[in-house]
Amino acid sequence: MRSKQKFVPLVLTAFLLSAAYVHGALTSTPAPQGNPQHPTARITTKGGQPIKVNGNDVGNGGTIVTGSTVEVPDQVSAVIDLGQYGTVELMPNTKVELEYDENGNVRTKLIAGCAASRKKSSVVQGEMEIYTDQASEKTNKKRKSMAFCFVNGQLIGTAGAAAAGTSSAVVGSVVAGDVVGVVVATRGENPSPTTP
Repeated sequence: MRSKQKFVPLVLTAFLLSAAYVHGALTSTPAPQGNPQHPTARITTKGGQPIKVNGNDVGNGGTIVTGSTVEVPDQVSAVIDLGQYGTVELMPNTKVELEYDENGNVRTKLIAGCAASRKKSSVVQGEMEIYTDQASEKTNKKRKSMAFCFVNGQLIGTAGAAAAGTSSAVVGSVVAGDVVGVVVATRGENPSPTTP
């Protein structure tokens, strides 16, 4: 009978020690590498007015997932903030498809209107791109910001778009180092060509 009484405490002690060892090993295991956090894209709009994301109204603070179609209506502008990666500014009457990844690559397909991209950090390796089916422009080590309009399938610098006779008048366009300031005043028309 005494041997059974000694055996139970020994088994219980061994069980508790093994549980503590396994728990300690599990909690000290490092997180797997190569699985970085996906960036979050947050929207801010002029006057808090909603824009369309995949056909749904989204207001200030709304999240935009990668692969989304974003449409900014007349007299509304929007800024998509991608945290440490940068920002994408959308002017009134603009439609884009936005893709981004955890490596800092931000691709803005310009379908209509005008957009500006600004890379915030040179630490992040990815690049920002504004493109159409026919043209593409990217940031690099010397070019951290850019602004273009969609004109006949091409990317035209914002000042050039105003000179080309689009319905958007570019009030200011400053691209210098890390600074992009683009203000577009519209007359209620889409700056890209339309077919009747």
